[in-house]
Amino acid sequence: MTAIDDSLAIMARVGRRARWVILGCVALLFALVALISFELPMFLLNHPHIAPLVPGTPAVHAALAEMPAWRRGALFAILLVSAAPFLWALAEGAVLARLMATGEGFSPALPPRLHRIGWALVLTLVSRPLAGMALTALITDYLAGVGTPSVQRATTLAFSSDDLGFALIGVAVIALAAIARRIVAVAEDARGIV
Repeated sequence: MTAIDDSLAIMARVGRRARWVILGCVALLFALVALISFELPMFLLNHPHIAPLVPGTPAVHAALAEMPAWRRGALFAILLVSAAPFLWALAEGAVLARLMATGEGFSPALPPRLHRIGWALVLTLVSRPLAGMALTALITDYLAGVGTPSVQRATTLAFSSDDLGFALIGVAVIALAAIARRIVAVAEDARGIV
């Protein structure tokens, strides 16, 4: 075996393992969103959009424990919107891992996948603040509607440095996709010459 064959074998092994890790992360993220939405909505009292507006009193905990199923379903949808860019990036990463496992890690399919991962991370700059706004409106509307003391209806729109950080990482990945596109094009030209 040559050094290139060894490298391809290592890449295939890493790709297979990475794919399972990525799929496990998708399942874990989905399970956490479902668990928080349907079983542990009081965990949201720690959310940065909700914590300043809703006190963690026993009355609030009791009201959240009795939240109706349709509101919990809306909560699940809002949290999925917040997590959607990460799920998209992970799904694209799973495809990249599959390509690595089949020995096509540096194929023409690489740059578009990297480009999509980058845009998914840039999308967090919009999806997370909007989901936080909807989450605040849903929780405060419910708590104020059931007469929970010291809770008023509110809607907040806030941007986090985390969102900006994810967006900057996304821009870097988009730039990496442009570089990968050129490298793949040069490799294809060289393959055509040989």
